[in-house]
Amino acid sequence: MGGILSKLFVDACTAGGGPASGNTNCPNPEVFHYYLPWMIVCAVGLLIPIYYWLEGRRRFFKSNYLHKWLSGRMMSQLFWWAFVGPFLIFARWAMDGTMFQWRLWRYGWLLWGVVLVAYWVYYFVRHYESHRDWYFQQQTKAKYMPPQRTKRRASAKAG
Repeated sequence: MGGILSKLFVDACTAGGGPASGNTNCPNPEVFHYYLPWMIVCAVGLLIPIYYWLEGRRRFFKSNYLHKWLSGRMMSQLFWWAFVGPFLIFARWAMDGTMFQWRLWRYGWLLWGVVLVAYWVYYFVRHYESHRDWYFQQQTKAKYMPPQRTKRRASAKAG
């Protein structure tokens, strides 16, 4: 357990092992090789929800309220996950020796992504079919049942 904790709560300066940087505060910081893939994943994760909210919602799901609801929830979760990512990578790059450079934050961010994927896999395996059936049932009811009328207020008659 101590090995895991020491690995998670260490910053790049303390971990060391990298090439000499010339910085007296952090002479040989740990090398992080994943800046570019991290930024690409975050950029794509931000662009997909933005496109969806601007254009995709109307284009892909015209009147299917179930799929609009599902996609809206997925996109909002993806947006926040991808929004936090660049801040974590900036903290890794710029904040030498601070707690925001700990590996814990990056592993927590990846765990958050895995939990989101697992949640949606669970939803589609266990609940989607019943929600889809309910939606089709509501569509069929709407075809054959007249819409409810709003009750009119009894207006007061003058004299």
